[in-house]
Amino acid sequence: MISRPYDEIKHLLESYLKKEFSIKSDLIWSKPPSAGLGDISFPLFNIAKELKIRPNELGDKIISEINFPDSIKEVNLQGGFLNLAFNKSVFVTKVLQTILEQTKYGQNSSMNSERIIVEHTSSNPTGPLHIGNFRGSVLGDVLGRLFSFLGAAVNVRYYVNDLGRQIAPLVIGYFLLKEMEFEIIEKGDLLLGKVYASMFTFLEIQQLKQKLAILGWKSKDSVSLYSLDGTDLKTIQDFLNVLPRENKEKDNTYQWYTKLARVQKSLIERIPEVYEKLNKLTTSRIENLENLTNQYVKSYQEGKDKLIVERFREVTKMALDGHVETLNLFKIYHDDFDWESDVAWSGEVQIMLDELEDKKYLRHDGQARLLRNDTIAEELGYKAKYLVSYEIPDSIIINSEGITLYPCRDIVYHLHKLEKFNASLCYNVIAKMQQLPQLAVRLALYGLGSADTADRIHHFDYEYVSLIGRKMAGREFDYVTPDELFVLAQEEIKTIIEERNYSEEEQQKIAQKIAASSIKYHILKMDPQKAVAFDIKKAVDPNENSGAFLQYSYARALSILSKSSKQDIDVQKILELSKDEKLILEKQAEWELVKLMEELPSILIKAAKSLRPDSVANFTYSLAAAFHKFYDACPVLKAENPELIKSRILIVVSTIKCLESLFEVMGIESLEKM
Repeated sequence: MISRPYDEIKHLLESYLKKEFSIKSDLIWSKPPSAGLGDISFPLFNIAKELKIRPNELGDKIISEINFPDSIKEVNLQGGFLNLAFNKSVFVTKVLQTILEQTKYGQNSSMNSERIIVEHTSSNPTGPLHIGNFRGSVLGDVLGRLFSFLGAAVNVRYYVNDLGRQIAPLVIGYFLLKEMEFEIIEKGDLLLGKVYASMFTFLEIQQLKQKLAILGWKSKDSVSLYSLDGTDLKTIQDFLNVLPRENKEKDNTYQWYTKLARVQKSLIERIPEVYEKLNKLTTSRIENLENLTNQYVKSYQEGKDKLIVERFREVTKMALDGHVETLNLFKIYHDDFDWESDVAWSGEVQIMLDELEDKKYLRHDGQARLLRNDTIAEELGYKAKYLVSYEIPDSIIINSEGITLYPCRDIVYHLHKLEKFNASLCYNVIAKMQQLPQLAVRLALYGLGSADTADRIHHFDYEYVSLIGRKMAGREFDYVTPDELFVLAQEEIKTIIEERNYSEEEQQKIAQKIAASSIKYHILKMDPQKAVAFDIKKAVDPNENSGAFLQYSYARALSILSKSSKQDIDVQKILELSKDEKLILEKQAEWELVKLMEELPSILIKAAKSLRPDSVANFTYSLAAAFHKFYDACPVLKAENPELIKSRILIVVSTIKCLESLFEVMGIESLEKM
């Protein structure tokens, strides 16, 4: 563990106060509001109050009786604050030597006692990843990297949601195309997204027509149960217009109808090759898509029909392969994949339900069963432990048709999830809209007598990402994928660097690295609790707070070192002698940069404790911006004297090492030139 100069001073003061006064109050420190007051400030009010003396009286005693080390140049009292200024040369020498001695600056063992599972992405296998759920991939990846950098053993898992009802029509549609030897000319998960949007629309149109029939509508020469043809559009419109105003179903049905008419038109225009082919196949081969969907869902949940199992697994694997390919493009990887169907087939779901039933933690509503969340939380101390004051709604875990829903399997999955890695902690990186299901899993574990397991599981939630000027809807095949953004970013970057003297191959390599890192960084730098509007131009602009700016800063620092040999400056020799020499500073830009570098280890530790990976991104930007100020204000190779050249060379090398550590934590690739 690195000992910070700030912490050393804090320890010195605490030792004195405990020895002289046996204080119980905590000693805290902060940075003064202005540079003129010093570099570190200790408010003395709480300690003076405990000792029943005035703060300034306590401050005078501290100043007169403590022998401060040579790292402190000046100590003063102002308004009850003890302010200290560092001896810049001593401070800078110690900080830079510490950085240069370490293989990876900031890496430490503060979390080496932890074994942590990070589950992220876990997207439904109904199409490609989109920029909305990709935020969870980025956040989960950086959390895992951060924990690992601080010494934790980390296991990154992906929970494959292959049992959802929405997958059944996708499987049906995919195999209709496969049997016709439909030519696949695109990424597999992208095709599945088109099939899913088409089949789900057919299913909804069937359900709409069934609903209309109940209300009294009669189809006239309808071409298909699964489409709204010209005749349907006219007769449905006329029928809804004449329904009595007091009919409670009228407005909802009308909105449903207009939405489906719009979606059908949009899909025919945007994906005609898949939509129209599937419409013909579904109409000619499937008498009742809704019934067939229910049969597929039930058969796969039971896991006994070999053909159904093979079909679901094939489609899910195709989607999963596409997700993994996309994630790997951004250097995001998983260690293990857990299948929801394996949980369902284990037989433990019924055992779990029986136990909750026996303990009266399930509420019946017809065939549906709901988990009595508030009752569990109240009776088993969850509310008291976590200071929950509101009533927690019940959660449906078995629907009105008697089919188990995904929270049901999640409960069983989490009973054994931590055992898979002997984990001390588990972070589920899942969108904010899943707060109640995630809470229900923990409460169910309480109800099952596994409160210790529940307390080690945490929901890391986040808001979704939107694209400026676009709305996204997976069921309408209307979203932007990370793959698309990657291509857009590459093209944008090429326009920026096209005038530079790079070969086509170099341009492509640079553009790929900047594109991937910039997209990740643009998502990462935002507070996870705030919605993000993604702006592709800002994301790759090297003059903005962007991944490109960070990579440019790194390349700029390297260029200084590469030019040093042309001026007969031996960087390696300077590094070897740095342990024995005191360094000098002349300008404020040098001092500000080194002070920021000193903070890096504590920034990483704070980010891990507070679960704020965005703070790593924003610190990196501050460091890069400080380096550019240093670059502009402080000539390195043309400094006034050899001693200043040495000091500034060491600052440059240290900056490079800091950026390398931060890039590793964020999963950003470095560039030697831009």
